[in-house]
Amino acid sequence: MRTTLTLLVLMASLLVGSAGTPKTFEQLDTIQWITLEVRDGMDVERVWNSVVDILINDFELDLVAKDTGYLRTEWLYSYGGKYKNEYRVRVIIRVAPDGKTIRVKTEAQVKVGLNWLIGVDSRLVSTLKTDLMGTIGRTTR
Repeated sequence: MRTTLTLLVLMASLLVGSAGTPKTFEQLDTIQWITLEVRDGMDVERVWNSVVDILINDFELDLVAKDTGYLRTEWLYSYGGKYKNEYRVRVIIRVAPDGKTIRVKTEAQVKVGLNWLIGVDSRLVSTLKTDLMGTIGRTTR
């Protein structure tokens, strides 16, 4: 009886947790960095300022280390316009010392029971990549 009750509680928490999961969430064991090449003629200062300008439109900055080219946003619980305490996303960016490339990592987490499952949000990746490439990215010839 106790095992059955425990199993039912676990199944219910899985159903509740997955109900708030956007279709754009993909669970992953590890999250990979995406490397973007910066267009010619942009100096490190301009690259850094452009990246910050893009991120502050949707995120609060959590950790900013301009001297090392590292920044991380706070967790955003309302990506997509509606607050969800069981779903969150954030962005981490590394600007290369020479300003020729930037590395981007997006993280998404969905809460299932007491645990957070890690992954990525495909919409966030696509939107961020488009914004960055349109502002600082190297154009295809």
